[in-house]
Amino acid sequence: MVVSRDVAFAGEDEKPLVDFNTLVFGGLAVVSLAIFLFIGRFKAFKSQRERDDRIDWSKRQFSLWKIALYSLGVVLAIVLVTQVL
Repeated sequence: MVVSRDVAFAGEDEKPLVDFNTLVFGGLAVVSLAIFLFIGRFKAFKSQRERDDRIDWSKRQFSLWKIALYSLGVVLAIVLVTQVL
């Protein structure tokens, strides 16, 4: 007995290669990237770049341990709240 594997199942339709959702969000991504790259060509004004109250990024305000502990606390709080509800 030979069974053909090209049998279409009941209720199964062929899907198009590109649907409307893919076109909309793909187009949105392309337009967003184009705008980002276009705006990225411009440089900030000199008054914005050279000012007295700039943040000193070379020194650390917070330790990595504090950030990790705060993040762990937030995640645990979210888990506890979702378990109670």
